[in-house]
Amino acid sequence: MQSRNLFPVIVLLTLTPVAYAVPDDGGGNRVARPAAPAAPAPARLDPTQAKKTFAVGFEEYQMATGLENASVGRTGEDGLRAKDAVRSGLARARDKFRSAVAADPSMKEGWNMLGYTSRKLGDYEESLQAYDKALALAPDYPEAIEYRAELFLLTGRLGDVKEAYASLLKSSPSYAGVLKTSMQDWLKAKKPAPNVSDTERAEFAAWVSKI
Repeated sequence: MQSRNLFPVIVLLTLTPVAYAVPDDGGGNRVARPAAPAAPAPARLDPTQAKKTFAVGFEEYQMATGLENASVGRTGEDGLRAKDAVRSGLARARDKFRSAVAADPSMKEGWNMLGYTSRKLGDYEESLQAYDKALALAPDYPEAIEYRAELFLLTGRLGDVKEAYASLLKSSPSYAGVLKTSMQDWLKAKKPAPNVSDTERAEFAAWVSKI
C-alpha cells in the first residue's frame, strides 16, 4: 500500500515549478517571481546587407576625403571645424566598415577600408589587424599592400616599407609609384616615427632617391 501512494507524490513534486525563496523586510521568506527570459540577440546583417552597408561607408569616406581636400590651408576656428568634420565622417565610415566585415568576414574591400579609416583616425593597431585580414584573403591585393606600407611608415617599420615596394614593383607598378610618392611626402614632411634614428632616416631617404 505504501508503494502505491508514493507515485502520485513523486509526480506532483516533479511537476511543481521550482520557486526560489528570498528574505523579505521582516526576515521571513517570500516566493520570488520567475526570472524574465533573456532578450534575443540582435540580428546580424546578411551578406547582401553587408554590401549595402559597405557602400554607405564608402560614401561617408568619399565625403570626408572631399572635405579634407577642400579644407587644405584653412586655419583658425574654420580649420578646426573642418578637421572635426573630417574625423566625424571617417568615424562614421569606419563604423559601417566594421559592421560590413562582421557580417561578411570574406569581404576584403571592407577590411581594407577599415584599415584605411582606422589609420587616418590614429588607431594603428586596428588598422594593421584589418590590413592583415584583407591580405590574408588576397595576398596580392595591391591597394592593401600600399595602404599597409603607409602605416609602416608611420610606425617606423622602414624595412617592411621596402619589402612592400619591392612586392608592388613586381605585381603592380602603378601602386609602387603611389607608394614611392607616399615615401617622398613622408620624408619631406619629416614626420616622426618611433624607433627611427636620424641615421636610419637618412639611409632610407638615400634609398628612396635611387628607386
